[in-house]
Parts: sequence; structure tokens; C-alpha cells
Amino acid sequence: MSATKFSRRTFLRLAALSGGGLVAAACGTGGTTSTTAGAGAGATTTLGAQTTGATAPPGETVVLDVLTSPSEYEGPYREIWNLFEATHPGIEIALFSINEDTSAAHEARVAGGFLPAIEDTTEQQLVAGVDNFETFIDLSSIDFPWWDKWTWDVKNAWSDLFGLPGPRTLTPFQGFVLTWQWNQELMERAGLDPQNDVKTWDDQKAWLDEGTAWANTQDDVSFFWNVAWHNWVFGVQYPEIVPMAFGDGNRQRLVDCWLGNAKFNAEDSPYRHHFEFFLEANDKGWIPDGLSTRQWEGDMEASYIAGDSVMMFHGPWVWDKAMAAGSDFAVNDMQAGMPAAPPADGQPWIQAASPPSVSDLGLFMRTGNKETTYWEQTLTTWNWLHSPEVIPLRAEAEGRAVTYTLDEPPNIEGPQFQAVLKEIGAPGGKWEDVSFEEGQTGEVLAAPFRIEGSTGVFDWEANGNNVVMADLLSGAIDVQAALDVLQKNWEASYDIP
Repeated sequence: MSATKFSRRTFLRLAALSGGGLVAAACGTGGTTSTTAGAGAGATTTLGAQTTGATAPPGETVVLDVLTSPSEYEGPYREIWNLFEATHPGIEIALFSINEDTSAAHEARVAGGFLPAIEDTTEQQLVAGVDNFETFIDLSSIDFPWWDKWTWDVKNAWSDLFGLPGPRTLTPFQGFVLTWQWNQELMERAGLDPQNDVKTWDDQKAWLDEGTAWANTQDDVSFFWNVAWHNWVFGVQYPEIVPMAFGDGNRQRLVDCWLGNAKFNAEDSPYRHHFEFFLEANDKGWIPDGLSTRQWEGDMEASYIAGDSVMMFHGPWVWDKAMAAGSDFAVNDMQAGMPAAPPADGQPWIQAASPPSVSDLGLFMRTGNKETTYWEQTLTTWNWLHSPEVIPLRAEAEGRAVTYTLDEPPNIEGPQFQAVLKEIGAPGGKWEDVSFEEGQTGEVLAAPFRIEGSTGVFDWEANGNNVVMADLLSGAIDVQAALDVLQKNWEASYDIP
């Protein structure tokens, strides 16, 4: 392992501005080809298209397929891997990326025998659990020197939860945070100042009313709040964020539903707030018609990037996508935002974040990699990627805070981090009275008890939650009926002693 110290370079964040960050290379060919280093002209070796036995003859370069996602980070990560290649002769990284719309093609390639060296669970919506843990290499079984760098018990948390050896995935980052995000040029045109004026749930509703009314008078603005369908967001993120605005929607009450200590369809169910909010948004015209049929990237993100929509309720990605696409407002530092779910009943403002990743939202290696003749190179690559020299570069590339001990904090310039996250709970910050909720969710804590092959509560993996939301917004069912679906799904999906 190289002990080379790399200076942290802010151009990593600007690499995406070249356009490379928006070019997905998810499908490609069946394998990757490299020109032999130090051999005769034209000598090559192809790896990655088979599950075992791939190796390079003496003197040739081993090429490892590595997946990064989403694709807007491919440009900065290419720069990081250039540093790796410069200090690890004999190993080349064939980097590729996927987004939601190309994940199925990647999964089909894997099913056909394609074996990347390192992958990211995020866009594949993979969760390491009792039914599939053998897919993932047991990371406690490899020679890995950095366990003591994490600020939480990353080595044992998955094993403690599932009673199996692990962990199976690994990330140095704080969980994803979904916040309000907007085009400040358009917000100013609308005469709205939410960062100063929105302090409560009722303030937020008034802001949505005013912004929607303004957008409806503009020929060049299609939507104030643009939203589209995403099964994972509506199954994992929004239902855990919206209830935080309410005193009866705290994390413990949400967890109680998953662990069988409360019912999803009770009169005081915390999940009632999630469905009520989107039903009200639909009825008042805050969101576009036909939510369940609208495409997350094609209808929502593209509209925001083009300056056709004022704002979204989104994670860190599109802040970067808009910059990478060269959107005038983004390049001119005219993106802004604020924490989600301002309080409804006088309680403190809580911004939910995905918990430290135990079983998803991280990197992993499929078990087949241990059987390859290039496993030594794969392990070297994995360890380098998680080393103290490289974690700051990754934090800068993705613009995200880390749960990893470093000698000095990384220089995080990500627009969401700079505009919103660093101000949360910071003395003197815009939202110093806001705090993060980063505890483990009920879905994670109930995972060991999930019945194999079951739908889960929100049935988001199979997109079953789409039908529930479509029926709710169309009036075919009411909020109580939507909650009844959750309770029925829970009863069929979990066997909790």
C-alpha cells in the first residue's frame, strides 16, 4: 500500500464541469481492454467479463472494473483514480458509472457474468441482509487496516444487527441528507425569502402557496416545486423526513411501528403525516399533476437544471448536476436551500439524515472476486480507496461530510454542504437551532426479522408504493387506507418475536 501523501485539490469538484460527470458508461462492452505496459505494441488483456480466472500474463497490466454512482461524480473520481494509477503501476482502473435509468442494464450484465472489482450499492438499491449476504464479501475476513478510523463501530454494527459475520458494505460518509434546494435567481424573482421567512410548518405551507401562485403567472417557469416519482425516495427517504416536523413523528415512534410496538395504521401513526403532506400538496397544486407517472430525472431534475423549475426536495446530487451541466444559475453560485420539515408544533427543528450505513449506501465487493487470480490487486485497490490519504479526496469529490477520523477536516466545497448542511447546528449558522436525526431507522432495525421474499412495508423495491401513492392522489383511497396497506404489508413481511 502506498504511503504517498496527496495534496487536496479543489479542481476535483470542477472536473465535472468538463462534461465528463454527465457521461454515463454503464453499459459498455463485455469487458475492459488495456494496452500492455512494457510489452510489444498491441498486447492486451481483457478482464471483468468473467467471474474467475482472469489474470494478466507477466509484465502486463491488470485492469479492474470499478463502479461509481451516480454518474455526476465520475469526472472527479476519474481524477482520484489517476492518482492511484500513478502510484500503483500494473493496475489500471476502468471506471464506469450508472444512474437510476441505467442500473437495470448493469444488473443484467452482472447476471450474465460481469464481475466488477468494486461496486456502489446506491443506484442498484442493494441492501445486504439475511437473504443475500453471501453476495457480498465479508469485510471482516480481509486484511483491512483502517477499522479504527471510523467514528462509530462500523466493523461490528452489521454483525450485531444480523448475527452474521460482516460487515458487507462500507462508506466513510455521513448518511444522505435530503433538503429543500432551489434556483435563487427564480426565488428572488418570485419575491420570496424562505431562508428568513420560513421557520414553522405553517410558514412552509404559506411559502408553497405563494410560490405556486407566482409560478402559475410565469411563461418561462413551469413549476415552483417540481417533484416526480422515485420508489426509493418515496419508500425510504420522504416517509422518514416529513414526520420529523411533528412532535409525534420522532424517530422512536417511527421505529416502534417497524418493531411491532405500534401500528402503522393507528389513528396517531407518525406515517400519517407523510401521506397527508403529499395529499395536501396535490390538492393545492403545489406539485405537478400525475406525480406517480413522472420521471425523477427526465421530468424533474432536467427541468430544474434547465431553469424551468424553481425548486426540489432532493439530496446532494443535483446541486452538482446543475454545475456539471453549466446551468447559469448554478455556475454563478445561485443555488440555495434550507433544511426540510420545519416544525409544526413548537418543537425543535429536526433534519433527518440517513443513518450511518450498516447495510446499504456504500461500496462492496462481490464474493466472486476472492476466487479471481487478480484478488491481490483488488484488495490493494480497496484498501487504498479507504485510506486516510484518499478519504479527503472522496469527501471533496462528493461534497459530503465524513464519519472518519482525519488529522484535519476535508475541504468540502459541495454546494449542498456549503449552502445548507454546514449551517445546521453550527453556532452562528443560519440554522444553528436545527439538529440532525441520524439514528438507525425502523427499516434497518427490523431487517433481521424480514421474511425472505416479502414485500416489506412500503414495497418500494418492487415499486409497489407507486400504486398506493397514485390511488391516494387520485382519490381512490384515503390516508387511512394507505396506512392500512403499510400495516398489512408489515404483518406479511416481518416475523418479530
